[in-house]
Amino acid sequence: MPIETRGLRVAAALPMVLLLCAARTSVTPLPQTVAPDSAAPKLRTMRTVHAGDVVMRGLVYDTEVVTLEAPLSLSIAKFSQDIEAGTKLDPVLVPKKTTKLTGTDGRIYCGEDQRTRSKFMDAMLGDWFSKYESVVRFCFVDTDGDRKLDHAFLAGAKDKADQGAIEIPPTPYASRMLQPDPEGAALELRVSKLLERPEGDKLELKLFLSESGKEVPFDYLMTVEGGKARETRPRFVTDPKKVPYPAYFNDVMGGEVEVSRVDAKAGEADVAVLRPFRLQLFKPVSIRYTYVFIYY
Repeated sequence: MPIETRGLRVAAALPMVLLLCAARTSVTPLPQTVAPDSAAPKLRTMRTVHAGDVVMRGLVYDTEVVTLEAPLSLSIAKFSQDIEAGTKLDPVLVPKKTTKLTGTDGRIYCGEDQRTRSKFMDAMLGDWFSKYESVVRFCFVDTDGDRKLDHAFLAGAKDKADQGAIEIPPTPYASRMLQPDPEGAALELRVSKLLERPEGDKLELKLFLSESGKEVPFDYLMTVEGGKARETRPRFVTDPKKVPYPAYFNDVMGGEVEVSRVDAKAGEADVAVLRPFRLQLFKPVSIRYTYVFIYY
């Protein structure tokens, strides 16, 4: 794959920090990467499609996979853990505020949520208004890029006394870029509906994200372009009344699709992929609503 993977992580991930991270000593997992499927149909080739057909396909990769190459033991505040060699760590994005609070910077990787290790630990941490966030993790820093972790801090600490990074014995780790998603995740643009209309039949295309063959619902996909957040909604619908065929969707996650004909009665349409999905970091986002009831 013609890509400088390390450059992708640095150049594309940094603008996402402010978009994905909260306040305090917060971190957020490095988003996955979508890349064009090399087995997809030939570009600029017109073909007839029907409801449910895949128009464009991308494969999902773990942007970076990191594992410890030596055991590691540490203790910060009330938390202690022995971590075995071979343990997988999560690459994360860190906002400037966390860097300032911890007093360290570099390539940062985090372990498991301390709350989930045991019910006792979860109870000990208390609720949202305690000294810790809802997620608390040991995070490890390679400050000089030598593939050895040399500092650690506690992500999710609210108390200033627990926020500073500590030195740890240099611990080697292995890093592999763009590894296939273990769940076989894929992003597809499919034919959703063919709509018969007096002013001209419409074609609806929809983005589907799947893992292990099952759909993963989302409201939009977030990406970063030119240092700014972009939201891609999943549905794309032609409107022949306003734009007669051929119609073009010129930015479907960086891809471009031409629709030259739609015959809803026959249940078919002619489409061509002019440009595949762009290789990029992405994050599916689901909108959640919280209702607060006030009784008088």
